[in-house]
Amino acid sequence: MPEGPEIRRAAQAVHRGIAGKPLRMTLAHPVLAPMERALRGAIVEAVSARSKAMLTRFSTGDVLYSHNQLYGEWVVDRPDEPLRSRAIRLVLETTSKRAVLYSATDFAWLRHGDEDAHPYIAKLGPEVLDDATTVRDIAARLAQFPRRRIAEALLDQQVLAGLGNYLRSEIAFAAKLNPWRRLGELGEAERHRLAKTVHDITRRSFRTEGVCVPTALYRAQRQQGANFEAARFFVFDRDQRPCRECGATIERATLGGRKLFVCVACQDVFPLPDELRH
Repeated sequence: MPEGPEIRRAAQAVHRGIAGKPLRMTLAHPVLAPMERALRGAIVEAVSARSKAMLTRFSTGDVLYSHNQLYGEWVVDRPDEPLRSRAIRLVLETTSKRAVLYSATDFAWLRHGDEDAHPYIAKLGPEVLDDATTVRDIAARLAQFPRRRIAEALLDQQVLAGLGNYLRSEIAFAAKLNPWRRLGELGEAERHRLAKTVHDITRRSFRTEGVCVPTALYRAQRQQGANFEAARFFVFDRDQRPCRECGATIERATLGGRKLFVCVACQDVFPLPDELRH
């Protein structure tokens, strides 16, 4: 599933491509189609991200809420390029750019000003990628959930909005914290370190289109022949490979129904939790 950085980049790409320009519009999904006549002649005024959802605001005051879930994808290309062989949900086309949403199934029509009342948005915690969200804000929010395990809290959009599965593994590793620990067990310095890592890693991923390791390490890995996926993570999807920092073997677990990756040495994962026992 795309995470906060990917959705925010998609929102920016759609906004740059079509906002403020006359549109040809096709609303193919049954939830969307009834609005096609009402939106005739409308333009897109703004496209923004809220956690893993996108909000597309039209000049009529109507706002399209869309959530990609597992398989949805926004693609911005030229109008003359072939459409992909996937389920088309909507097409927003200008003379030079086309924004197409494929395969998503979670939609709602809202009115501008009422977005925060949507059930998904209403429950969101602070947006990690919001410019106004500081490390102090993140630390204070984490302190409100002392009984939650680190790995659980980093996946819960009601705690912090915009994180996801690859980010939680990368953040816990970069903060050098055992993800099975409860937030209430962290000292003030540890909680601040975790909050700063949440802030920094998420922004790094946003800036670099998904690279979580420092630029120098990423470039060194690519020069050694690693592809993008192999070079961009510290631990995620690297089970049974050596830790980039200490050489110990990266281990994979399942926590909350989602895969989690750790370096048991760097993150002091002792004694081993049941999820890591072979």
